[in-house]
Amino acid sequence: MGLTLIGFYGLFCILLGYTYFRRDGSLKKGIHRAIEQIVKLLPRMLCALVAAGFIAQLLPTELIASYLGAESGVTGMLIAMLTGMIIPAGPVVVFTLAAIFAHAGASVQALIVFITSWSMFAGHRIIIFELPLLGRSFLKLRLVSVAVLPLLAGVFAIAVQLLVARF
Repeated sequence: MGLTLIGFYGLFCILLGYTYFRRDGSLKKGIHRAIEQIVKLLPRMLCALVAAGFIAQLLPTELIASYLGAESGVTGMLIAMLTGMIIPAGPVVVFTLAAIFAHAGASVQALIVFITSWSMFAGHRIIIFELPLLGRSFLKLRLVSVAVLPLLAGVFAIAVQLLVARF
């Protein structure tokens, strides 16, 4: 059992105890809310994981290794950035895809660029949420402001790897 999991269990126990001793119905409301979330999210997560599994079987590992591998350099990071931008999916699918890419031979910097790009530029979130809620001028400013960050994250990952290898 990892340290993170132990931390989550500890936090869960603390919150459980706190809501129990409040004696104001917080515990019952919290359990009810958790059950609602499980019922809503579990089918979506299962579908997303199954879809990611199919994608893993459809993607040729040689192609991933050649386009996103350690030898792909800046071109690989650009491909990872564009891929992250066009994936219209949530974190369950994206992080599963990242694991598939890693298993197929993608470099660490390509994975970092892919996840960072998806986090910042996912087109479906821009179209559905950001553009209608915040407007075109805000979107332009945000996109220009953060345009190079995924690539910088990849370059920074390379630098950290080189630094760690020296020590």
